[in-house]
Amino acid sequence: MTPYFSLITPSLPPRPTLRGEHACDVLVIGGGICGILTARLLHDRGLDVTLVEAERLLSGQTRGTTAKVTAQHGLFAAKLEKSAGKKHAQMVVQANLEAVRALGELARAAGADAAFESVPSFLYTLDCPQALEEEADACARLGLPVTMTRKLGAPILPAAALRLDHQAQMNPLAVLGAVAEPLRVFEHSRVLALDGLRVQTAQGSVRAERIIVCTHYPMLPLTGGYFLRLYQQRAYVLALRTDERVEGALYGVGAGGYSLRSARGAVLLGGESHRCGDARAARGAYARLRCAADQLFPGTKELARWSAQDCITPDGIPYVGAYSPRLPGVYVATGFGKWGMTGSMAAAQILADALTGHQSPVAAAFSPQRAVGASAAGALLRQAGHACAGLGSCALPPLLASESLAPGEGAIVRDGLQKRAAYRDEDGTLHTCSPYCTHLHCQLTFNAAERTWDCPCHGSRFDVDGHLLCGPAQREQAVAAQKKSDGSPSP
Repeated sequence: MTPYFSLITPSLPPRPTLRGEHACDVLVIGGGICGILTARLLHDRGLDVTLVEAERLLSGQTRGTTAKVTAQHGLFAAKLEKSAGKKHAQMVVQANLEAVRALGELARAAGADAAFESVPSFLYTLDCPQALEEEADACARLGLPVTMTRKLGAPILPAAALRLDHQAQMNPLAVLGAVAEPLRVFEHSRVLALDGLRVQTAQGSVRAERIIVCTHYPMLPLTGGYFLRLYQQRAYVLALRTDERVEGALYGVGAGGYSLRSARGAVLLGGESHRCGDARAARGAYARLRCAADQLFPGTKELARWSAQDCITPDGIPYVGAYSPRLPGVYVATGFGKWGMTGSMAAAQILADALTGHQSPVAAAFSPQRAVGASAAGALLRQAGHACAGLGSCALPPLLASESLAPGEGAIVRDGLQKRAAYRDEDGTLHTCSPYCTHLHCQLTFNAAERTWDCPCHGSRFDVDGHLLCGPAQREQAVAAQKKSDGSPSP
């Protein structure tokens, strides 16, 4: 399922694979929006920067974004003020407002201003105006200049909406491709080991004075405890051909709320979010989104469909700063939630300041070592509970045999005294692989909407043949896929 921006944007020229030994001032690991922006800011400040990417630039989570660039992050202001305190909440708002401005400036400097469009953003609800009134009051206290309205540039009649002017939307592949042009980049160069300030890939190594990990989910499985402090959420998107243009970037909260924006020749409709690994919520996600599309834009043609994955912290603030006291000289940026465009630019600015001897005025609010409030502590406990449940499911015996799987169905099945993750495709061929995530060995669940195996603990995903789609896992399934068409699992 190819994201819409990949269909309308020319592919970036390939970059070489890392071979031999290299050295630099700063090594950035991860070629998505955060890695590219961070590397570019450091490059522009005169540092010798190298960026390594496991696959191709912009082939990961950035590829699936709808690319709304806004400081308006859902119903967040009141929650943020409660969980982080007013001072840190104001820092977060200030950082996001500055990030919107700075990203537009960088896009123009890179010659990609045509792919970056200034628009208002709207937070709307169909059923709960009181929640938006409370949000507006919190925004006023934190310095976010929203205004209340009941008008949207879309076929939606909201109960209430909050408008924030001077925000943006963009084609992320066009903008970031231009931003990355002057950078030294190595593709197909997955980091296999980190030893102090030296990283090893399959065919080379890099020694740096500082290292920044921008891999969506932190790549080291235990260091820093991020596996207990982050969870991942999936959402689904349709690109629709319609003559009706959506004015602005819209985000709905409450029942019937969807994400909408116009893109070149299409409207992007998103929603149906759920925690990664929730098989019940994933089932029928595209059908429900298609139903909403038919109501809002009757008779439209579907141009593309895809899903995206978001990494979320307990208090809603990204982790940006020192990776862990155990890793001096190593930094991390992660946990941007659904707002990776703005959050990544804010992170890049914080990290660029930290690595060039400046103290960002907002860095303390984003520190990975910050204390969390009571409400965030509850979210931490819930994440720990999900991880324990995922590990505990490993002990439960499977109920199904592979022979019972219908075409298009996947499940954990019996294979003698062992378990297998099994999927029968539409041709009747059975695909099997290990049922356990290679990250921390949680048992996988089948995502019927995407036909993937998803980890309910930390959000790693594999295709039906066990090939790694996204981390935190760094390895494919321990047992490679085996296919048989006779209805029986492979030995």
